[in-house]
Amino acid sequence: MERALDGLAELRQRGFQFMNIHDGDGQLDQIMGFRQLRGYVDTLMFRSVSDARACRTPAAQRSTRSTPAVWSFEGGLAETIDRLLELPLPGTPLAPILAKRSVPDLTLAGMNPFQLWTPPGQIA
Repeated sequence: MERALDGLAELRQRGFQFMNIHDGDGQLDQIMGFRQLRGYVDTLMFRSVSDARACRTPAAQRSTRSTPAVWSFEGGLAETIDRLLELPLPGTPLAPILAKRSVPDLTLAGMNPFQLWTPPGQIA
């Protein structure tokens, strides 16, 4: 657990923001962390130390469709954080750029913090 907490602190230092996701009864269901960087969004979602998912997707502008991931991983929280921290930054050598598959379960219906907001008539 300490490795996972240290990893979460490192993600915060690298610009990740976190939010609690509640179920229909108002109980904590999972925690989501995300950051937008150089036209991509890195996302982490976890329910427990043994149930975590992470992905990198291109930043979407007001899209309701699932966004294809260029990288994704599922596993325990500490291992998932380690893989996310090892991922090369977008635009650097060895950074993934080819979309592999959609990751609809990492975007919640009615709430998409990964959208790139731009003023009307502007380009991202």
